[in-house]
Amino acid sequence: MNKVESAWSTYYRIWATHSILYSFSTSISITYYQAYAIKVLGFSVNEIGVTTFLNLAAISLGNAIGVVLLNRARPRRVLLWKIFASLNLIFWALTGFSDLVASYAIYIFVFIAQFGGAIGGLAYSDTIADVIPRSRAVEVFGKVNAYTLSSSVAGLSIATAIFLFLNVREAYRVIYVISLITAVISAGVLYLVTDLVRRESIKLSLKQFYKKASGVISNAAVKHYTMFVSLFTFFVNIPGALWNYYIIKVFGGTEMWISLNTISSSLANAIGNYVFGRASSKASYKRILACSTIPISLVPLLFLFSNSLEKQVLLNIFSGLSWSAYNLITGVYNLYLAGEDRVYMVSLLGILTNIFAAISTRLGATIASMNMLAMQLMFLVSFIGRLTMYIIARKLIAEI
Repeated sequence: MNKVESAWSTYYRIWATHSILYSFSTSISITYYQAYAIKVLGFSVNEIGVTTFLNLAAISLGNAIGVVLLNRARPRRVLLWKIFASLNLIFWALTGFSDLVASYAIYIFVFIAQFGGAIGGLAYSDTIADVIPRSRAVEVFGKVNAYTLSSSVAGLSIATAIFLFLNVREAYRVIYVISLITAVISAGVLYLVTDLVRRESIKLSLKQFYKKASGVISNAAVKHYTMFVSLFTFFVNIPGALWNYYIIKVFGGTEMWISLNTISSSLANAIGNYVFGRASSKASYKRILACSTIPISLVPLLFLFSNSLEKQVLLNIFSGLSWSAYNLITGVYNLYLAGEDRVYMVSLLGILTNIFAAISTRLGATIASMNMLAMQLMFLVSFIGRLTMYIIARKLIAEI
């Protein structure tokens, strides 16, 4: 029995515990930050668009810097994971205290949170891929994803109950205090993690990264996969800043709607992770990935007709099941498609997808701010764009 196998049980418990606490904290801080900005800070759809743009732009910047930092400090990649994941957790929780500082503080908090999350995510992916055997990846990730999604549901359920008994400002203060406390505990648990596989550092500059990434992307399978995910992300994020705004301002929904939407989506996602985690061993990864884009494409179209809480919940159950297959399979592709060069592919993918997402979100919010018809058009464009990606996936994605 080697070192990794003998230490796996302890490692798994620490990782799973951190992930559960992480999910609990961010289920609150990330789910409600747009509603908080609208209700407490008085943000318009355009300002929500700016916040979402900064959210995504920070991830791109983090990925660009993170890959160089990770390669230079690869023997200490777990330390990078600890530091930057902690920043991600804590600064997301701090977004709910922006009204105590200044409304623009939320821009800063979101940017730092996502910048840290991007670098921490790279270090995490590189570390965890060396610990989990590829043959067990879907099974293990499916199981942990089910745990974290259950934790997310617990966090959202508590937040929902708080919104029922307190006024808006008091409720936001309480739930973000809970998020911050859990974030600190999660960061503390993460500091117990050690690296089971030692990797040597590589002195890498941005120029060298570009050269290395160009080499990785020259692989047809990686190039086509990156192209597919980037374009799909663009179309998905066109209404990225509009969902909660539309619910609150057009449908007249409340935080209860947002809570139940996320809970129903999370539960459906947990079920989907279990089902697709088991089914993936018997089906083609490529086929699952391609087919998952069809139901996902219907979500923005159906959203426009989901003008009641009941319809929203049903839509989010449908959405959660649809996205679970896509997320599970892309997670496997991200870790294993490029082999030992995965860190370059994951980083490049993070840069490209978030640039595409930032541009499409900002574009969508800008057009949507013109009038209601323009806002609704953004959902229709997203529907059509997503649907076309099924054809591209069938033609371009390689089997893994």
